[in-house]
Amino acid sequence: MFTSSAVPSDKNGLRETFADAHRRYTGYINARLRATGHLWQGRFGSVVMDEAHLFHAVRYVSLNPARARLVPQARDWQWSSVAAHLSGKDDKLVKVSPILERYGDFAALLGISTEDVTAFKSLRQSETTGRPPPIGQRTMGNEQWIEKLERLTGRALKPRKRGPKKRDHGDK
Repeated sequence: MFTSSAVPSDKNGLRETFADAHRRYTGYINARLRATGHLWQGRFGSVVMDEAHLFHAVRYVSLNPARARLVPQARDWQWSSVAAHLSGKDDKLVKVSPILERYGDFAALLGISTEDVTAFKSLRQSETTGRPPPIGQRTMGNEQWIEKLERLTGRALKPRKRGPKKRDHGDK
């Protein structure tokens, strides 16, 4: 599974960025291994979240490689934006100002609190389903914020009951 925190530049920004990255990486790996085919299966999923939850999402994504024991420290993962954020300098892929303007000390941001355990569990659930967790559980935004986004986008963001919709049989 691939996890990222990203803000699109326009309505197609995420799709185009990740489609291009996926094509390039797949070509590189397939050439190296003399293989063919897709590296990942399944749909691209994204979760919208308010500013309050962005803090936990940035920490979750930044700490994933160390938590998975791929590297000793998050800053050591070469495929991460952590090094750019710690240096305070943009690189070819990362613009550091959106995060540093919000949180300032990125090194302090990487510390873990007990609140993070709950927030990270919620983020993992959203990562799997592509939607915020049910209202009442820890959400990626409060109920009013999610309802506002639903009105603005014309899309349902809250989970709905599974299965076919109930038919209205009328008075027959």
